[in-house]
Amino acid sequence: MKTKRFFSAAIIALMLFGTSTLFAQPDHRFHKEGGIKFTDEQKAKVKEIHMASYKEMKALKNQMGELKAKQHTLTTADKPDMTSINANIDEISKIQNKLMKIRAANHQQIRSLLTDEQKMQFDAKMMHKGERNMMRMHREGQGFGKGRILPEESKDS
Repeated sequence: MKTKRFFSAAIIALMLFGTSTLFAQPDHRFHKEGGIKFTDEQKAKVKEIHMASYKEMKALKNQMGELKAKQHTLTTADKPDMTSINANIDEISKIQNKLMKIRAANHQQIRSLLTDEQKMQFDAKMMHKGERNMMRMHREGQGFGKGRILPEESKDS
């Protein structure tokens, strides 16, 4: 009987501890910037930067989705047209280029608002984000040549 009470009390204590630590987590509204402590003025300016490019980026991302769907259709056709496939790849590259330039401009605008200490945190976070993206691509088979048939392999088949 005492053992049951002890285990019940232990379970309740663990549940209370778990919920208290859950609610004690820091505010991550600016998680993209790595939890950097922004002033209210910096937060407002970062929001302005993001909002200024939102519509343009949204339109480009929509175009990218359409082009990727078209690419899938082109590459899975019974008789693929390499001219069309290559032209579509060129269009995808143009949009990726525009998106990268917008992101780079936003990054530099945000960086220009930061103190030296904040820049160190921001830069470290962005570097870590790049590493995470590479790992995600590797897991999904998009990076490092995974899933590709090399010319030497295709001769043996």
